[in-house]
Amino acid sequence: MRPARPFPPLRLSRPLRLLICTVCAVAALTVSTSGQTMNRLKGRVVLENGDPIADVDVHMEALYGFNAGDYVGQRTYTAKTNAKGEWSVVGLKAGIWVFDVTAPGRLTAAVALPINLVTSIGSGASALMLPWQLVLKPGAPIEGDVGRMLMDASAALAAHDADKVRMLMSSVPSPATVEYLNGAGQVCLAAHEAGLASPLFQQAIQKDPSSFQAVLGFASSSLMRRDFDSASRAFAAARDRTKDKDEQKYLSAAIGDLAKIMVPTK
Repeated sequence: MRPARPFPPLRLSRPLRLLICTVCAVAALTVSTSGQTMNRLKGRVVLENGDPIADVDVHMEALYGFNAGDYVGQRTYTAKTNAKGEWSVVGLKAGIWVFDVTAPGRLTAAVALPINLVTSIGSGASALMLPWQLVLKPGAPIEGDVGRMLMDASAALAAHDADKVRMLMSSVPSPATVEYLNGAGQVCLAAHEAGLASPLFQQAIQKDPSSFQAVLGFASSSLMRRDFDSASRAFAAARDRTKDKDEQKYLSAAIGDLAKIMVPTK
């Protein structure tokens, strides 16, 4: 019996090879991102005295994804608070997220946090309840022209008018109080303008080193710029400035997340 002749090598045209490679890459990316664990997060929106704020929308958006790289998937969510000021959302994947809320007659509250930045890809798609709750506290309005400027900026933020937000927040009145600097910084965080937010919080810290909001705001703006070393140190400093157990928990979680991704300084 004559031995079987081997099949000749399959010759593909260059366009077909490129098409096959593209399809394989997209398929691999889809599997890796869709296989990430979906996180469930609970939180509260309250006044400084702890009273709940009902029927307001909490907005959240992913800036970066797994390992602080590109985010793939649904990146924006909205959750409405109930009568107790509570809210929850399911579907947040690993990444760096910005959370913000604006309540009627109050200043915008915003924070950026890491969520399971280095959670193993392919660990399953079931919802994982995060062991901490996010507390957002819209600030009291400020009297005078600067207060009206902040409220105008919050209204522009709600209307998605980024140009007006930048215009209103680009100039700092002199003298500026810690309350104004923190309020303006929160609006800039919510508008994803970390470059504008950071110097506002730095000025607030210089005026009042004990300010929890100023240190937390600086941590958030550093995280948004992926300055993990500065963010980690600022989150730790913020944790030292609050006695709220929920705030301490989410700050500890943020510090733990950043410890896994942060590059040590020399």
